[in-house]
Amino acid sequence: MVYVENELIGRRLKLIRTELGLNYFEMAEILEISDGHYRKIERGIYGLDAKKLLLLNEKLNVDPLYILTGSRGMEVQYVTYSQSGHNDVVGSLLEYCRQYLMNPEEE
Repeated sequence: MVYVENELIGRRLKLIRTELGLNYFEMAEILEISDGHYRKIERGIYGLDAKKLLLLNEKLNVDPLYILTGSRGMEVQYVTYSQSGHNDVVGSLLEYCRQYLMNPEEE
């Protein structure tokens, strides 16, 4: 089953991939999955887990909130933080998602 959220995430990933000039194999390698699995993520059949979001952030400096919500326009937003800041980023991401789910109209 394809969920709308997964389709939107897949479109954002495709946009990032094409803007960076990467092919399916390269994106799959970044996410540590097969290219077939990656293609299914791009098509919205599979979703992304937290580990893959962190890999995108670590290796491509892609903001996880952009991947999940598409907020901040249709452009890729980049964030920087130290390796020790992973817990802060994950905590912020979870808090943002909690707020968005509680008040989606405020977006």
